[in-house]
Amino acid sequence: MTEDVLVAEDVAVHYGGIKAVDGIDLTLTPGRICGLLGPNGSGKSTLLAAITRLVPLTRGRLVLDGKEYHRAAARSLAKRGVARTFQTVRLLPDLTVLENVQIGADLHGRKASGVAEAIERTGIGEFSSAWPGELSYGMARRVEIARALAMRPRLLLLDEPTAGMNQAERKEISQLLRDLREEGLAQLLVEHDVQMMVDTCDDLVAMNFGAVVARGTPHEVVQDAAVREAYLGKRGRAHA
Repeated sequence: MTEDVLVAEDVAVHYGGIKAVDGIDLTLTPGRICGLLGPNGSGKSTLLAAITRLVPLTRGRLVLDGKEYHRAAARSLAKRGVARTFQTVRLLPDLTVLENVQIGADLHGRKASGVAEAIERTGIGEFSSAWPGELSYGMARRVEIARALAMRPRLLLLDEPTAGMNQAERKEISQLLRDLREEGLAQLLVEHDVQMMVDTCDDLVAMNFGAVVARGTPHEVVQDAAVREAYLGKRGRAHA
């Protein structure tokens, strides 16, 4: 066992001449939240897909708990403690909220007690018997987070988990992620809410055109000129 939960070295995903991800290095450790910041199309979701083996690597190396896995099947990662949410909500419409969350535990040998805890922590208890089609988009997001937590993962990857939520709801999710950090969970967070990223993350990595343009503490990264140009654009320069 190594202290680093995940190490990604020189990870690249190319589609012909398009370099969706090009030479990314990333290390995730227990009890820290790393945020991926960048405009649409900068490669954030593709990087998450590469890390979770949903897209093949053009080159690079992936190491989980000291063991290489960049040739492993995506389905094997859940049993090794990797959970994620997706940019687009993926709930099974013919199952209730409770049953959707239960999948996270059932498929990967986790105890049912983890389901009850995940439902409580994400604040979806009153919707346990509801169908996904009856939920607001923000509440459906919470169900996805609960399903991931029901796996009791060592590594949690979240792709825009607060999309569709209001500011108060985003603060609640931010607090949940920080609580999970204190419990030792390693997390990789993709979000467009810059303030939430600053308030939530220990480290930020900013991407543009598939490459890293800045990395460091949240305050360092959001003040970086390249980040303001790429991510915040004219609005960022106006407030610089």
